[in-house]
This record gives sequence, C-alpha cells and structure tokens, in this order.
Amino acid sequence: MAFSRLKKYIPTREYVENHKWLGFIKHKLDGKPYLWDFQRWHVVKATWIGVFWAMLPMPFQMLPAAFFAVLFRANILVAIAWVWVSNPFTLLPILYCSYYLGCHALGVEFSTNMISANFHHVFANWHLLLLPLILGSILFGIICSILLASIVWLIYGLKGKKA
Repeated sequence: MAFSRLKKYIPTREYVENHKWLGFIKHKLDGKPYLWDFQRWHVVKATWIGVFWAMLPMPFQMLPAAFFAVLFRANILVAIAWVWVSNPFTLLPILYCSYYLGCHALGVEFSTNMISANFHHVFANWHLLLLPLILGSILFGIICSILLASIVWLIYGLKGKKA
C-alpha cells in the first residue's frame, strides 16, 4: 500500500525517454526491462546510485544517476527519484554534513566561520573549503547510500514475508 503511494512520485518511462537532458541514453533503454521493473535487487542498486549522486554538490545529478543506472542494470526511475533528495530545502544540511565529514577525514579543523562567512570570504578562501567539501561529499554519499540501500533491502524483505 505504501509502495503504491510512493510509485506515483517516481518518474514514468515516458518522462525519462522524452526528457531533453536524458535523451542521450534513450537508445540504451530499449529492450532492457530490468531498467523499469521493481525487483528487490534492481531497486536497491538504484537507491545506492541515486542517493550517492544526490549527495554530490554538482549540477545535473540526474544525468550520472541515469547513466550509472543503465550501466549497473538498476531501476532507472528509482535512481532518478532518489536524486531529488537533494533539493533547495535539503542542500544546506547536506553540504554542512559533507564539509564536517570531509574536515574530520582530512584532519582539518572544522571551521564554522567558513560556513557563516559572506561570499567574499568564501571565494577568497575557496581552497580551504573545496577539498573537505568534495571528499566529505563522496564519503557522505557512500555512507548515506549504503544506509538507505540497506533500509530498502530490509523493507523489501519484510514486504515479501507479509505476502
């Protein structure tokens, strides 16, 4: 029941095939039913892919998510839907956590001054911000994607036992 409610938010096959930015993979989508089905393993892989790309601070996150969903035979619709976790409301918490994690991974002092500074200060010290942010985003993407993929795996397991 909850799955049917979630399914209405997942983009349709027609949406993906006719999207102006995803047209480059349209020929790769034909004859591959695993990209559209909701089997447990395909959805878990799509969750891993979509959440990972959602945590990276880059534009057009749907493009690599769609590409890697095709490459790893994951559900392309779920991968694209998970990318939408990163939106204007969640962007700042994601960047904050990524920067925090990157600072700790590099052994650099976590500075809230970099976060609360004005744009001039940030652009003048971008080199101090960029490496921890990129490394932290990759690590945060891996951690979040493994965590959420595990949760999806468990939910599918519980769904199968109830049926």
